[in-house]
Amino acid sequence: MKRYLYALGFAVMLSGIYTSCKKTTSLDTMAQDELIAIDAYVKANNLTDTKDVSGIYFKDIEKGTGDTIKSGYKVMMDYKITMLDGYVIFTNDDGYGHYYNQFAFYVDVNDATLNQQYVQQIAGLHLGMKKMQVGGKAFMIIPSELAFKAVDNSGTIGIPRFTTLLVTVYAKKGYSPEQQQ
Repeated sequence: MKRYLYALGFAVMLSGIYTSCKKTTSLDTMAQDELIAIDAYVKANNLTDTKDVSGIYFKDIEKGTGDTIKSGYKVMMDYKITMLDGYVIFTNDDGYGHYYNQFAFYVDVNDATLNQQYVQQIAGLHLGMKKMQVGGKAFMIIPSELAFKAVDNSGTIGIPRFTTLLVTVYAKKGYSPEQQQ
């Protein structure tokens, strides 16, 4: 029995040494790594001229012909949100390129029930939507500071700290605040 206790104690001691010697990444390093990754992605995809003063990168894929989307609008949209490595986080695509159940996105509307939806919480998406017209399709690069910041959501929704989001959105229909009543 003593032999087992010694072995167990030795194993615990070794794991403590391993854990204390293990290199940890600081938040500053993670933030810097994100900026480097964004820069590399932007250069590799020839998007250097798409940076907006808000901090997002925005590019129209198809210009819409409807109203310009403003605060208060309810936008029925199809969307795909991925990480820089292509890992899909949120989408209403079935995986075969077919979209189902258009998502109702409320631009700049502060409502406790709506804000429980993760897609609704992405500040950069609100900024990008206001650059679109109804019927348009756009691509956005949203840095973590305008998404989920330094919050580690990897255990809940699979999004680690300092995750840049790549968003493709099609604003199919839009309803002004007046039309919603």
